[in-house]
Amino acid sequence: MVGHTSGALLVFGLCLQLAHAANILAVFSYSFPSPFLLVAPYMKALVHKGHQVTIISAGNHLADIDGARHIRVEMLDQLMEDLSNYEFDDFPMNKWQEASMTAEFFYNSSRYILSDAGVQSLIQDKSAHFDMVIVQASLTDALYGFAPFYNASLVGLSVYGTAWNIDYLAGNKAPSVYEPMSPDGYSNGLGLMQKLKNWIYITEEWLLDQLVYLPTQMQLYKRFFNKSAESLYNIRRNFSLMLINQHFSLGRARSNVPNVIEVAGMHLENPSDQLDVYLQRFVDEADHGVIIFSMGMEITEKWLPQNLPQILHQSFSQLPQRVVWKYEQTLPNKSDNIYISPMLPQRELLAHPKVKLFITHGGVLSIIEGAYYGVPMLCLPMYYDQFGNAERMKHAGLAQIHDILTMTVESTTNAIKELIKNPVYAQNAQQMSKRLRDQPMSPLDTAVWWTEYVLRHKGAPHMRISEEDMSFMQYYSLDFILVFFVRFGVAIMIMTCVGLKLLSLLLKPSHMRLSVPLLN
Repeated sequence: MVGHTSGALLVFGLCLQLAHAANILAVFSYSFPSPFLLVAPYMKALVHKGHQVTIISAGNHLADIDGARHIRVEMLDQLMEDLSNYEFDDFPMNKWQEASMTAEFFYNSSRYILSDAGVQSLIQDKSAHFDMVIVQASLTDALYGFAPFYNASLVGLSVYGTAWNIDYLAGNKAPSVYEPMSPDGYSNGLGLMQKLKNWIYITEEWLLDQLVYLPTQMQLYKRFFNKSAESLYNIRRNFSLMLINQHFSLGRARSNVPNVIEVAGMHLENPSDQLDVYLQRFVDEADHGVIIFSMGMEITEKWLPQNLPQILHQSFSQLPQRVVWKYEQTLPNKSDNIYISPMLPQRELLAHPKVKLFITHGGVLSIIEGAYYGVPMLCLPMYYDQFGNAERMKHAGLAQIHDILTMTVESTTNAIKELIKNPVYAQNAQQMSKRLRDQPMSPLDTAVWWTEYVLRHKGAPHMRISEEDMSFMQYYSLDFILVFFVRFGVAIMIMTCVGLKLLSLLLKPSHMRLSVPLLN
């Protein structure tokens, strides 16, 4: 009898799970590997929860997930090869050059997906049905068209944290003036002139979005979904959920609306690679500690200033610490305290108790890992979000920032010594680690729970602030400020006119002043 009861409960549980299972389409145009460190555990977790998941992605970077359907777009891999062969003669680029190159990149990535034979076969399949569409959140607007095409709720995954355009898509108007897409040159100050500069900075980015990024995506949207421009604008205002790879403990406390969920550290659910025997011994036997130097998965030698490897080698060779260096080339006359490899088990290294310093480009995944394991950082940002990430670590007191174009052996060595010898940096890093780890549930569980919340509540429109509830002008009290300054300005103008009139009378010769009443 007990066996029959348990069997019935099992069948009931399976039926209940199937009843709540959803068809989910996930579309990722990433053509480089690091974003898939977040995508993979997220997709695996949704499959594990019983959902039917179809993934459109590049041919490489994302391994097959048991239980998920994969549509591979091979041209996305070619796109990354083309980028790796690009000659960055004008680096660093100005904002317009960077935007033009970025817009072309994302135009091609969206076009390759929408024109792919496998994707077109899915679109033409009249029996295909999806309850939810998950997309990378930024600069791939043409791909948002899958949501209305299947009458599905739309979820965004922002791998690089957040920016004003992500806030716009989520209906999160409050922090829009504080979060640029490209923070290089952006001010974190609170003075009036600095705030004015930031307003101008964000306005420039808004213009780039409207004049550079969006028009090319709009062309693809109209071409492949045969919809009007207005319908795309409506989609951009109807994201049900925005998962951002950020957390307030990382130095960015922000006023999020309910449908913006912070999931920084979601990629830490991936199993970490182990150290090989030689590297393990190299690290274990480091009497003075270990320094890790890595510029991430995508930045290769050709992106770096030509003299940088020599500067770093000269600096590292002077140090008592051992250095584990992610680098694609071998160095002539390499110092014995340096270990070089084109690939490193970064998380496993950062977790090692002998690691004293992490020299990083400031990519968001590296910043999260460094903070999670409580390691001080020397940040060498190069582009996009890296500048803002580095600034937050510096502001939190666990990092320094160096300009990669002006580094010298002396400045590098001095910075490394200061970061290692001054205990304040390590203390602040440990404090941030404790805060980041102290969460009610894991970032991955958080992402899955809110994803299913949106499914349970049919898109959860109640989570999004209505545009009629609070306008941009009202939120920032610009209506009051406008009225105040108009009134104040009118008063000043009247007083100025009266003062000028009185002054002109006083400056007139005395005989003219006396004759004035006679004219009346």
